[in-house]
Amino acid sequence: MFRVLCLIIILIPILSTGCGGSSGANIEVGVPADIPPPAPLAVDEWKAMTDLNQKYEISTLERLRASDPSLESEKAWEKFMKEVVGPQMKKEKPRPKESI
Repeated sequence: MFRVLCLIIILIPILSTGCGGSSGANIEVGVPADIPPPAPLAVDEWKAMTDLNQKYEISTLERLRASDPSLESEKAWEKFMKEVVGPQMKKEKPRPKESI
């Protein structure tokens, strides 16, 4: 009897909600949402970032590259990474000293 009562208590809310067929919802399952791409990131904004994990994520560096048309070529981007990003990373994320 106790099992039947518990089953009824559990099933009543589930059955009363139905399939969620409210006419006000315009959400389609499996259809990607229109999420705007993140805005390009200026070098000064990038240098001012304090979250180091986010600062050196690929997506953040792609936003940084998108902000400057001169960085479109692979050669210019590699030079920028070597001259700007690399030294900045060395300052902010020093390698741990090896203990012997």
